[in-house]
Amino acid sequence: MVAARSDDERNTSGHAAKLLSVKHSIDSDSSGGRRLSRRGFWRRYGRFEHERLEFKSSANHLCESVVAMAMTRGGTILIGVSDERRVTGCAVDQRLLDRIAGVAHETQVDLGVEHLSVAGRAVLAVSVPAVAPRVVTTPDGRLLRRVGGSNRPLLGDGVLRFLGAHAGGG
Repeated sequence: MVAARSDDERNTSGHAAKLLSVKHSIDSDSSGGRRLSRRGFWRRYGRFEHERLEFKSSANHLCESVVAMAMTRGGTILIGVSDERRVTGCAVDQRLLDRIAGVAHETQVDLGVEHLSVAGRAVLAVSVPAVAPRVVTTPDGRLLRRVGGSNRPLLGDGVLRFLGAHAGGG
């Protein structure tokens, strides 16, 4: 007898399948991803962090950024770009892809990943969709949102106001 899989199990499989396809496309692309000059990269993404753009030199604290962006309006996280706006690059390896897959699973947010090569340095562009009217939190239960270029917790009555507006599609 085969047990039916729960929605969580199907969603987890979906996240893993998406990231496996990303891993496959990264491995099979000997050029190192979509090539961009530094100028083309900055023209495409802009030089300043804001509500819909975050720079990360590594995947540390990725979960907080995913939750904050998903609960605001979505956006892009560029892994391999420092807060000082330098393209530092990142090692696109199993550890990094597993970290992204883990964050997608923890938050239940479908993340898109694009591999870029910026002046010969690897950068991952992680696309985060807005999730309204759903609510997502960090694994420890914090509700975050993007305010300018930073992730901020909602506190007190702000939680109720935000959830009321969020559920209403506003």
